[in-house]
Amino acid sequence: MLTIKSFKPSTNTILYSPIPTSLMFEPINLCNAKCFSCPYTEYSTDKTFTSQKMSVEQITQLIDNWGSLLRKYDIKPWSVAVLPWRYSDPLVNPHLETVLQLADKHKIMVSLTTNAISFGKRQCDLLQKYIHTVDKKIFVSVIGFTEQEVWDQMKVRRQKTFQSLEFVRDNYPELSMMLDIAVKNKNNKPAPDSTLEEYKKRTLSKKAKSKTNWMYNRAGTGDGHWTRPVGWKSSPTSFVNGCGLTPGKILNRLDIMVSGRAALCCDMPFDRNFPIEQTNYGNVFEIGIEGVWANLTKEHQLIYDQEFSENKLKLICNNCDRAGIKFADQKKPFQGWNIGKTINRQNKYKNRYFKHKIIQ
Repeated sequence: MLTIKSFKPSTNTILYSPIPTSLMFEPINLCNAKCFSCPYTEYSTDKTFTSQKMSVEQITQLIDNWGSLLRKYDIKPWSVAVLPWRYSDPLVNPHLETVLQLADKHKIMVSLTTNAISFGKRQCDLLQKYIHTVDKKIFVSVIGFTEQEVWDQMKVRRQKTFQSLEFVRDNYPELSMMLDIAVKNKNNKPAPDSTLEEYKKRTLSKKAKSKTNWMYNRAGTGDGHWTRPVGWKSSPTSFVNGCGLTPGKILNRLDIMVSGRAALCCDMPFDRNFPIEQTNYGNVFEIGIEGVWANLTKEHQLIYDQEFSENKLKLICNNCDRAGIKFADQKKPFQGWNIGKTINRQNKYKNRYFKHKIIQ
């Protein structure tokens, strides 16, 4: 039987998942774009960086490990998803077929977000073959409204994106029906209707929408241009006590770098940004998913602890705009997150995945 440890912030309880119910990993340090807002862009011309990738054996070890844990904890087939990308585009992964085969083997859904540039015959043939593993929608992300803006902000040609979308529409109608396009801009303004129509007419799904207020500082110091560096300092009266990402996200998703190192969240990008001497939750290829998840759970408990401790001064969250912060001001004690939403999300996960288990 499974015991789920609980932690009580005041009168409430946050549940900690015994295993991750979502797996996000970087199969290769390579992308076909250079988005102004992506930490990948800084290293995109360094071949010692872009040549790093997981082997077929490593990807197999990782997903087989997770698949065995899902069975161990009686997780319902097809109820969880693997995200085979972090800052890469999933369609440039040379081992995409391996990912899809393993997802099929373990009855795991595959969640994809792409810039659409690499929708070629090989990729589409694979996605069509394993379409039953693809998680409802294939998300497409575009930064910039005009041809020039897309080039300036992504270093890709909008016309090429159009051609790729048309290729899918004309040759793979089932895949085209799954496309869901988000169009955004560094100025955070909504896309003109005429721009959205250009994308809608190139898909069978007809789904294209604006995305605003999407830019945040990543864990680190920021670049001072597209977001502001964090100015707040942790102290005994004002400290991290939660997370402003999607409620409960870090409590359920396991992020893995290309090296196999576990990351706290999707905003902790590469080994270069976070040397192992600074932050180390372990490597899945050395101690397995259960090992790194146990280390991360200790970090989660420290983050969500509603009382101050000296260890909170060492959290990498102290440099992140998405950190949840507790203030001494009782009129507004929390900033950046909602404790109620986090508790509710975790209760839903408990009922969905662990309702037959003992809660302690």
